[in-house]
Amino acid sequence: MFTITDEAQDYVADLFAQQDDQELGLKVDVTRAGTPAATVSFNFCHPKDLTPGYEKFEYKGFLAYIDKANFPYLKESEVALKDEGTGKKLTITAPNAKGEEPKEDAPLEERIKYVLAAEISPGLASHGGFVDLVEITENKDVILNFGGGCQGCSSVKATLEQGVETQLRNRFPEIKSVRDVTDHTQTDNAYM
Repeated sequence: MFTITDEAQDYVADLFAQQDDQELGLKVDVTRAGTPAATVSFNFCHPKDLTPGYEKFEYKGFLAYIDKANFPYLKESEVALKDEGTGKKLTITAPNAKGEEPKEDAPLEERIKYVLAAEISPGLASHGGFVDLVEITENKDVILNFGGGCQGCSSVKATLEQGVETQLRNRFPEIKSVRDVTDHTQTDNAYM
């Protein structure tokens, strides 16, 4: 599924050896998986802080943690160490991270998730926000949850009505309504 070359493992193990924390692991994430904006990132982490969906992988000199939800996007991926000028740099080849836009006959849920991830959330990201699909009801009501800078933002109602809902209803005329179920009383990270 996800391979790290021996040379890259040695390099990463050396980075871990330089840290003064024996409990550190390597968290591998895919942001906006399955969309044209997908990116793969590596970060130090404390395994106790990870959500239960992460699985542990043992490598030479370190442990890596990958969210099971990202397994399909990391299939056939490889981390290698490449020469770059005067130094070396970790690179990843992840041919399945970006995915493909669902076909017109794909389930409505898949098509909406793709539009949210590929077109709508990148616009919200400029304010540190994003939006996820919670469910589509039998009546074709689309239920969304806003996060990051959008959670608790004073402009989220306008963002929903004039931006997100308009885009979704133009793309998917079968949608009856778009509703927000976010707890906006949490304003710690709100943009406004």
